[in-house]
Amino acid sequence: MSNSIQDKHEDFIQTHDAYFSKWADVMKTGDTSQLEKIMSAEYYVTFFIRGQEKPAFFNRSEAVKGMRQSVSFHGGEKKRFENRVIRLRNAKNAVVFYEQVLEKNGEELARLFTIENWYNNGEQWKIIREVQEHV
Repeated sequence: MSNSIQDKHEDFIQTHDAYFSKWADVMKTGDTSQLEKIMSAEYYVTFFIRGQEKPAFFNRSEAVKGMRQSVSFHGGEKKRFENRVIRLRNAKNAVVFYEQVLEKNGEELARLFTIENWYNNGEQWKIIREVQEHV
């Protein structure tokens, strides 16, 4: 495969489409292991939560624990991903923006703006950090 930015962009789109598919599986099964595999060792997430003055920050282990608790608690809910925009900074770094919608029985429970940063380590794309804010 060529190393052009366009080829990397197409490769990343496939990776991110698969990431969304993995989230659908997680919401059905509660098994987060496939998502955990693509989180870098340095991964962290920052949440801006309504009513809180400062954001909440979680390192990888805290985020994994929270993700596991969240999917076990939210049985029967689904995630939709809307308005995705992907930009490659270069052949090894991508930034993704989208709206994440949590719903149950067709009713919207929550909507978050999400920004993810991904890195290609030469073998695969890994998510290195994200920011989420309730809308």
